[in-house]
Amino acid sequence: MTKAVTIFLFCCTIISCTHRQAPISIKGITIDPTIKREADKHIADSREFDAFKGRMQVYFNSGYIESHQNDSLLFSSDMKGANIPFKSFYLWHHDTLTIDGAFGIWGGTGFAIDIYQNEAVLTHMLSSDDFATLAYTDYGALLSRLEVPCTATKIVLSEIPDSTKNQVIYGYVEFKSNNFYEAKETEEAGTNGPRQKLRNNMKLYFRSARLNL
Repeated sequence: MTKAVTIFLFCCTIISCTHRQAPISIKGITIDPTIKREADKHIADSREFDAFKGRMQVYFNSGYIESHQNDSLLFSSDMKGANIPFKSFYLWHHDTLTIDGAFGIWGGTGFAIDIYQNEAVLTHMLSSDDFATLAYTDYGALLSRLEVPCTATKIVLSEIPDSTKNQVIYGYVEFKSNNFYEAKETEEAGTNGPRQKLRNNMKLYFRSARLNL
């Protein structure tokens, strides 16, 4: 009887190990479910964002931004207290998972993460409200959205969302952006003045969910 029980338990152990899901390993990302606890300290919900419910996550957030203009420090701020509107969402496009997050309701400044084939790329995402005022180079085409390459990147996610489900995830990003350029808008639509060279360093927590349009 003891021998039979031993064999049974041994077989159960083998089956359990065979079906146990392997840990997710993605280059450039740390998976840590406990990041939610820290993220919640920086996030505050408000009824004024109820119109966005079911479409994307919009809430008050805080974080650290250090901005340089023409190679000189323009400002740095810890933005303590969750008091700045922030939007975030993720979406799947074939085998690529994209996660966006930015301060601002319409235009904004923040980050974009693209995850493809077990590798993550973090960029500094910027978008303008009305005019195309952003460029990758001093003389490049003016665009409404940039995804600027970054260095010293760090990404922590609570989990990788299932592409078949609508999950809420939490995370943290840290980066130093390369230079980008911004042209000052004028009253005449489509006309822009001299460009300023900018770069930003950011550290922030976020909450995100699937984008539903």
